[in-house]
Amino acid sequence: MSDDGDFQNWMKDSMSKIIEILGLNADETRYAVTKSTGRFMSVINYVRLQFKNKKTERAEELFMILKKPLQTYPLNDSITLQFHNEILFYQTYVQPGENYARCFYVDERPPTDSVIALEDVNKRGYQPCPYTCNAPLEYILAAMREIGRFHGKGYATKKLHREKFIDIATRLREARYFEAADNPFEIICNVRSTEAIEYLRGRGYDAVFCDKMEPLLKNAFEEVMMKISEPREPLSTLCHGDFTLDNILFEKKDDGQIRAMLIDFAFLKHSTPVVDLSTFLCLSCSNEIMKDKFHEIIRAYHDALKECLLEAGVWDAEIFSYEALLDDYKRGALFGYVIACFYLPTLLGYHKIDEIKERMLHLGVHECMKQLKYNDEVRKILADMLLIMKDFGCLKHFAG
Repeated sequence: MSDDGDFQNWMKDSMSKIIEILGLNADETRYAVTKSTGRFMSVINYVRLQFKNKKTERAEELFMILKKPLQTYPLNDSITLQFHNEILFYQTYVQPGENYARCFYVDERPPTDSVIALEDVNKRGYQPCPYTCNAPLEYILAAMREIGRFHGKGYATKKLHREKFIDIATRLREARYFEAADNPFEIICNVRSTEAIEYLRGRGYDAVFCDKMEPLLKNAFEEVMMKISEPREPLSTLCHGDFTLDNILFEKKDDGQIRAMLIDFAFLKHSTPVVDLSTFLCLSCSNEIMKDKFHEIIRAYHDALKECLLEAGVWDAEIFSYEALLDDYKRGALFGYVIACFYLPTLLGYHKIDEIKERMLHLGVHECMKQLKYNDEVRKILADMLLIMKDFGCLKHFAG
């Protein structure tokens, strides 16, 4: 059977179940795929569902997206884990009325036939960020407020519904940072993380600093990513795990304020806030904004977190103090930096993700990463980012 035939059968099966769940008359219901597009590890199918409202007898439309695992990708085992995590999120964690896309249907059928059917919130006015990186401050603040609310719900769930929290945390599957001889993310982290050190050495920067940082970053996967991503009490909560502009939608309100909505929970994890905060800031903020507005940005996050915890009745001024969260950030900020070392160049347009995927398929991950070249402009951006972290005291746990 052709791939197209497989897809049509998958779509027909999925839509028939969705139509049944929605309580619609199948004979009076029609659907059409209006667009299909690929994300990094999944295919997104935009669907228009036309039906007759049983109460009003009027013709109506419902717009949704159906996510399906991408079949031609070198990390298929990781895709299976990612769909498991997102399905778990929508099945067990999201409550009606919360600021997420409505979930119509999920079905976990690895490796390639799983489905997640969600509301197309573009129709509600939520749109992707117009910036791939270096976003204006208003977008940064909106995103940080939303992740503050997200972390806050995790803390409240841990306090008020501890068994539920533990059940979800236990059932999550780590799709990136796990020990295995053939884990491609270990290769990617370790090969790509020393570009800034090489740049700094070539310009005569402090040799002592470079000598301390280089062996650490050559083993970034074990010494940074694995250690920082471990949950650490009392600040461990549910984290998005891939908190980037790609996974945030924005709506501009009538009063000019911007509200953010999180999407794509494939890398949901039990950890501390820094895994989300450092990832987002290193990939989304320019070095100029990071240097000048860092405390304003972290304050926006903390204010939203505090408001959420006060509403839930679980605010603890000592555990969730600004100072405690700032210390967590400083201890783990290198987490986001390591991600920036291999992902930021693609966001800046220096590398094309499709070309990298093709190289990985033909050359293998290690050889692909070795052959990937960064120009001095990218290396300077990464070097400046590292030195800003140093000035903020984010490296003292590693390099003094």
